Amino acid sequence: MNVPENAARCDHQNHKEAYRFGAAGLLRCEACGLVFVDMPRETPSPDLVYEKYYRNETAARFNFGIEYVIRLFRFFRAFKMFTVCPGARTIMDIGSGRGFMLYYLKKYYGYTRAAGIQISRNAVEFSRNRLGLEIYDKDLLELPLDNARFEVITMWHVLEHLTGPDKYIEKISGLLGERGKLIIEVPNFNSWTRVFTRGRWLSLDLKHHLTFFTPESLTLMLERHGFAVETVHTFSLEYSVFTSLQSIVSWLTNSDHDFFTWLQGGDFTPRIIFHSLLFVALSPLCFLINALLYFSKYGEVIFIVAGKKCGQPV
Repeated sequence: MNVPENAARCDHQNHKEAYRFGAAGLLRCEACGLVFVDMPRETPSPDLVYEKYYRNETAARFNFGIEYVIRLFRFFRAFKMFTVCPGARTIMDIGSGRGFMLYYLKKYYGYTRAAGIQISRNAVEFSRNRLGLEIYDKDLLELPLDNARFEVITMWHVLEHLTGPDKYIEKISGLLGERGKLIIEVPNFNSWTRVFTRGRWLSLDLKHHLTFFTPESLTLMLERHGFAVETVHTFSLEYSVFTSLQSIVSWLTNSDHDFFTWLQGGDFTPRIIFHSLLFVALSPLCFLINALLYFSKYGEVIFIVAGKKCGQPV
């Protein structure tokens, strides 16, 4: 992808409203295609927004044994990191959750330094005290890491939670070693279910998600900060099928993600039974569609691996 000269200096000021969901408007940058929430004048600090994102001292988010499924997904995420960057031994995971991926990388894949950044207090304490990890409890932009160099930096479903994502990509560029890899996964605003479920799309989540990407806009952002994109696909075993299912069920039943809310500890209601049956019935179709869209622009997530372009400063 060629980077237009105006996009190389993009400050996203040339924008117009492209979508409206109730009181919330989404603006699209006319220069680079980035979509972002039209922020009100007063917004709560991230510390307040994510204070109860992880509920208690175990940093749990889900009930009914789902936490064990999440740990299994983190094990496979660590394995994926090993396959993408087999020789790497140092990693910074921005938005490290409870830290299980970092823990598995140290335990099974020989990583000598596995650092994370997390602002949720419960998750920080769990990662440090239970897993013994190197975790920073401040925003990346506030950390004095100028002399640090990592072979891998990851952001798994974090970039969409941030305003001004360019600032984070710029700082990450300075933290990567010469042959370092940046790995990002975010929801895909081009996803096939977002197009027709609109406000019922699970990944819209306007309480937490502030910026939205397409494969083109995310690639363009990385390129103007000196990265060369090496791999792009739009499928995630962890997120794709469930996102499609919940979005479609919410759209069909004109509801607000009741099944997902219940999994996170919400109240049980009789309609959960009907929603569960819809999940079962639609699962094969949603899996097939998402698998077929693996290398298209229309899957539920964007997974990108990028490296520094030759000649970029370290």
